[in-house]
Amino acid sequence: MDEPFRPETPDPQRLLLTRLLLFSDAVFAIVLTLLALDLRMPSGFDDAHLYQGLVAMKGELTAFTISFALVGVFWISHLTLLRALARFDWGVAIANLVFLFTVTVTPFTTTLVGDDGTLGNGWRLYCASIIAISLAQVALVFVSHRDEPRLLLDAHHGRLWVRVLRACAPGIAFAIGLVLSLVGLHLLASLCWVLTPLPLLAGRWLEPPSAPSAPGATEPEAIA
Repeated sequence: MDEPFRPETPDPQRLLLTRLLLFSDAVFAIVLTLLALDLRMPSGFDDAHLYQGLVAMKGELTAFTISFALVGVFWISHLTLLRALARFDWGVAIANLVFLFTVTVTPFTTTLVGDDGTLGNGWRLYCASIIAISLAQVALVFVSHRDEPRLLLDAHHGRLWVRVLRACAPGIAFAIGLVLSLVGLHLLASLCWVLTPLPLLAGRWLEPPSAPSAPGATEPEAIA
C-alpha cells in the first residue's frame, strides 16, 4: 500500500530569506512606480499642444529619467548582494531596512529637482539623498560580509571591496555634484551623474578571478 503524501517541511531559513528578497523587490518596484506617478502634464496644455507641454516639463522628465536610472543601479547592486546570502540574518535584515528607507525618499527629492531645477537647495537635498542611499548600501555590504563563511555562499567570498565600490559609485558622483553646487558651479553640478559609471567600471579591476562552476551547481551559487 502506498504511503500517504507528506509535504516537506519548509526550511525556516529559506522562508525568511525569501521574504527578505521579496519585500526588498516590492519596495524598489513601488519607488519606481511613484517616480512615474509624480509626472503631471502642466495645466493649460490640451491635446493639440501636447508636444509643447512635454517640452515645458523637460525638467521633470530629466529628473525622472536620472532617478529611475540611479534607483536601477542601486537595485542591481542590491540584487547582486542579496543573492549571495546563504542564510537569513537579523543584522542584514535591519541594515536592509535602513537602506530601503533611504531609497523611499527618492520620489520626494526627485519632485524638488523637477520643480526647482539644479540651482538651489532642492538639488543639494537630492544629492544628499543619493549620498545617503550609497552610505546605507555600503553599511549593508559590510554587515553582509562580516561573517562570510556563515552568511555567504562560497562563490561570493572575497568580494567585499568590489561591492563597496559599486555601492559607493552614485554617492561619489553626487558628492562631487554637491560640492560643485555649493561653490556655484551649477552647470557642472547638474552633470555629476555622468560620473556614476566610472567607479562601477573601476570595480571590475578588483573583481577576483572566477572559480570554475562545479557540475550541477545551482543558479544562486553563480558568481555575481
